[in-house]
Amino acid sequence: MTDRATRLAVTHATRTAGRTLRITAFGSSTTEGSGSSGPEATYPAVMRRALLADFPGGVAVTNLGVGGESAIEMDARLDQVIRSEPHLILWQTGSNDLVRPVPLDLFERLTRRGRDRLAATGADLVLIDQQYSTTLEACPALPAFLAAVQAIGDEAGVPVFPRYRTMRAWCEAGEFTIESLSPDGMHMNDPGYARLGRSVADWVRDRS
Repeated sequence: MTDRATRLAVTHATRTAGRTLRITAFGSSTTEGSGSSGPEATYPAVMRRALLADFPGGVAVTNLGVGGESAIEMDARLDQVIRSEPHLILWQTGSNDLVRPVPLDLFERLTRRGRDRLAATGADLVLIDQQYSTTLEACPALPAFLAAVQAIGDEAGVPVFPRYRTMRAWCEAGEFTIESLSPDGMHMNDPGYARLGRSVADWVRDRS
């Protein structure tokens, strides 16, 4: 049973009332869908289709993923997220910060600021941590950045979808290898995005 503290209250209320659920997917290239065959194969698109049966009023997704962005560029786009007037914000962050690299303290400061601004809209906010990929596995700072995303969520009661742990579990179970999951070392292909989209949909459904 999902802990009450991790419930998505606005999403639940929207579902119960039969209204259209507005979701904004905010992030970088794996939200935008780099490596996929097109917009309908991205994780947000797959997630939307997977949620339709559970939300009688429908599900509308705005994909605000922009490839290559770190917390620095995302901080400049918070107004765009707010203007989309979502019920649910899924914020994928912390990957490009490792590669560039962005100093951990700057990442933490900007992400906390973004967390507070987005949470203040009244929408449900979810953080999504880093992907499991060969590029990020080669970054010595990965454990610190993973811990930072979790801590930034925990300290404000913002749930975190554990993307890294989830993707790693698929590989450990033999469903994928790390190479087949992210063929270019960073981005998924259609099977990986489909699996992620369904997993996020299951996670949202369980909390709403």
